[in-house]
Amino acid sequence: MTRDLDALTGGTFDVLVVGGGIYGLTIALDAAQRGLSVALVERDDFGSGASFNHLRTIHGGLRYLQSLDVGRARESVRERRTVARIAPQSVRPLPFAVPLYRSLLRGKLAMRAGFALDRVVSASRNRGVPTSHRLPAGRVVSRSHAIQRFPGLRRQGLTGAAVFYDYVTTEPDRFTFSFAVAATGHGAVLANHVEAVAPLVDPAGGRRVIGVSARDMLGTGTLDIAARVVVNATGAGVDRLLKPLNTSTGIKMLKAMNLVTRRDAGDEALGGRSSTGRNLFLVPWRERAVFGTWESERVCDPEDAAVEERDVAALIAELNQAFPALDLTLSDITLVHRGMVPAVVHGDRAALDGHEQVRDHAREGIEGIVSVAGAKFTTARAVAERITDTLLSKLGHAPVPCRTATTPLPGGSVRDIGLAIADARREYDEGLPTDTIPHLIAAYGSRYLDVMGIAAGRPEWRTRIASDSPVIGAELILAARKEMAPTLADIVIRRTPLGALGHPGDAALARAAAIVGAEYKWSDERRREEIAAVERFYRGMSASARSSTSSTPA
Repeated sequence: MTRDLDALTGGTFDVLVVGGGIYGLTIALDAAQRGLSVALVERDDFGSGASFNHLRTIHGGLRYLQSLDVGRARESVRERRTVARIAPQSVRPLPFAVPLYRSLLRGKLAMRAGFALDRVVSASRNRGVPTSHRLPAGRVVSRSHAIQRFPGLRRQGLTGAAVFYDYVTTEPDRFTFSFAVAATGHGAVLANHVEAVAPLVDPAGGRRVIGVSARDMLGTGTLDIAARVVVNATGAGVDRLLKPLNTSTGIKMLKAMNLVTRRDAGDEALGGRSSTGRNLFLVPWRERAVFGTWESERVCDPEDAAVEERDVAALIAELNQAFPALDLTLSDITLVHRGMVPAVVHGDRAALDGHEQVRDHAREGIEGIVSVAGAKFTTARAVAERITDTLLSKLGHAPVPCRTATTPLPGGSVRDIGLAIADARREYDEGLPTDTIPHLIAAYGSRYLDVMGIAAGRPEWRTRIASDSPVIGAELILAARKEMAPTLADIVIRRTPLGALGHPGDAALARAAAIVGAEYKWSDERRREEIAAVERFYRGMSASARSSTSSTPA
């Protein structure tokens, strides 16, 4: 992958996708795979918005059965299975335990009924899935079993626990990025750090969008990108791009937040319910506890996703209510994940909208632009399939079957993760940190050989960057050479998990800057600027500025 801005201006694309989150990337992949000429621009980095800030789970929609939304639940089961088939290295099964108390709607009887329905809805959940990724059916366990197996559950009034299985994404940012790699493999032209400033309107008259005017965020240049159809997948900024057209989607946004902590985590995800009625989860990820998801109760300014310490404090208080033995404090927080997601509004209250919102602006007399916004990471591929069907129709193109549900993502040809790790250890383990090979398989799948090829003959690139991270120098070099990562922040925060748990530490950051800087031939001043940009990211994503992110995560 190369960042070639000239390639964006060489002709007229069938489709231009604006926004490089999980929705934009899956649309770009599907459209390119079906034979359309595709471009995509992202004003920051791929997967840097709400896609970076999700709870790290791929879930089968069990909660939708509470409202008898069987269609949505069935789609979630299908897409969860799809992820396990096209990118098995990216996920692993994870048990979830939710406490049960005496309640007509949330007690043992209700959950047994829910699991009975789920067994019907999810009967095909393991079809075509590797043996290691097959998920057992949910079940209700007794109080004594729940206390013994899941000691973190709140015991007061406990009558048992509902236990079910979903997936946790071991390397979520690499998984998101794999859609970008796949899209370029099918001929799509992608560029990060390019902001779409305004739609281009056909000068011949009418209200037809024929592309966008864009700005290079890493330089001073501007460019016009021509396309027959523009897909506005800019997340919280969905209405910003439409403003020059004097229209909007009317989609309301709320703020969502998860907390990454320095707390150790076990092998199960735990559920709890706070006094406000919010359902919260502790999810083990990278051997640390991640908590969420908190959502604001009212709509928010989509341009203001800043973390407020009072919101973090309120979430910590709710978590300590839901998990009484937790005793979580602000000093335990290493990173605050936050993002703006679509909301449904009831009176003066807002709630997360679990369905994607799609607007073909032709109904308003504006041809050539379609807007999409969604909150659910799991079903993004299915949304992209429906969007691409619409694009083919708008372009007058003959129908082409979608293949993204059956075609492995780059690196996704691994079928037996344990065997792949064992084979890689035999061949490449010498001189590597003990935890690096499992990390490389999870992050790159069968493409881990690209990293090993770079590391060959360079012992200094086979050592870890930070004492508590499996990331080695060769991964940084791969990102710089082949993965369109022009900034240090791109590499430290998303192409590798070096900074995934919080600030990696000053020494590690300096070492990363030295490796990447030597590859890019940065001056000393440029290295300092790149380090400063990473520091600004962590200040913006912390609970209490630098104090909660300055140390290396424990």
